[in-house]
Amino acid sequence: MQDRYASDVGDFGKFSLLRCFFGESHNRIGVIWYLFPDESHNDDGNRIEYLGNRDFFDCDKNLCEKLSAVVHDPHRSVAALEKAGLLPPNTVYFSDRLDFHLRFPSQSQKDRQEREEKRAQWFANAVLAVSKCNIAFLDPDNGLQIPSCSKTSQVRAGKFAYYSEISELTKEKDVTVIYHHLCRKGTHIEQMSNRVAEFCAYMRTRTRPSFRARRKKRPALHQPQQGSLDRRRPFGYN
Repeated sequence: MQDRYASDVGDFGKFSLLRCFFGESHNRIGVIWYLFPDESHNDDGNRIEYLGNRDFFDCDKNLCEKLSAVVHDPHRSVAALEKAGLLPPNTVYFSDRLDFHLRFPSQSQKDRQEREEKRAQWFANAVLAVSKCNIAFLDPDNGLQIPSCSKTSQVRAGKFAYYSEISELTKEKDVTVIYHHLCRKGTHIEQMSNRVAEFCAYMRTRTRPSFRARRKKRPALHQPQQGSLDRRRPFGYN
């Protein structure tokens, strides 16, 4: 996540899902932003056309109105999202920045070690922050770890959530949700299935959760297939 992305169309998807499945009072959501410093090499963050699309308002008018207010806030940021009342009042947010690559930018052994140690401390603080939450939401800038950036000591590691981190969080949570950008190789279902296989291999388990979800109170722009929510499995849906 980056501040410049606050309230873009991806945020509508994130918050509508969290509100729909976990908005009940007995849940407590912990949001770990994986906040990465703003970049300027592209115009990402300007995908706000959905705010003029009636279908999104029909799906969740209240959410659209609140996201629109953040878009027009002169201090558009994740801090503005936190203050917007998008999730229940008992929600916990962890917004410490993953900016170690700016302080330790070289490929020297010393800087690699510093980045790895700072990341470990950052994650320990994140786990502590959401320790009393039964739902965890991870919002890395790019998504799950990739082969070319498989170590937390790498310069670009701040853009990813790592399986080692997810496995720690799932031990204490009913559900852990991870925001992930798909690539152009393979269909969505193929990519998700491959990710599940990778994660299960990491966890040394034969659990093979799928991604179907049962619709609940709020309508969605897409209609997932019938299924049920498994609150003890990685990736959540069965």
